[in-house]
Amino acid sequence: MENLLQQILQEIQRLKEDVRQVNQNQLLLNENQHQMSHQINAIHQSVVRIEDGQPKDIFALLEKIHHNFLDKDAEIAALNKRVFRLETDIEKFNRQ
Repeated sequence: MENLLQQILQEIQRLKEDVRQVNQNQLLLNENQHQMSHQINAIHQSVVRIEDGQPKDIFALLEKIHHNFLDKDAEIAALNKRVFRLETDIEKFNRQ
């Protein structure tokens, strides 16, 4: 009888240890889930910041392209005037 009680106590001890281990694993799992949730939230915020910044970046690039076109237009206009003057001078010399 005492031997049977001893075996039951040992089995209860093993069960208690198993329950403790399960509880520890559950705590670790909950902590990992919390960390993953935090990391996912941080990634989401980064993506939102990038998406918010894209239109500003595109606008800045378009502004730069526009200014480059204006600069080139002014240069082309100046060259056209010089070519026109040269053509006019050549015409004058051809008529003489």
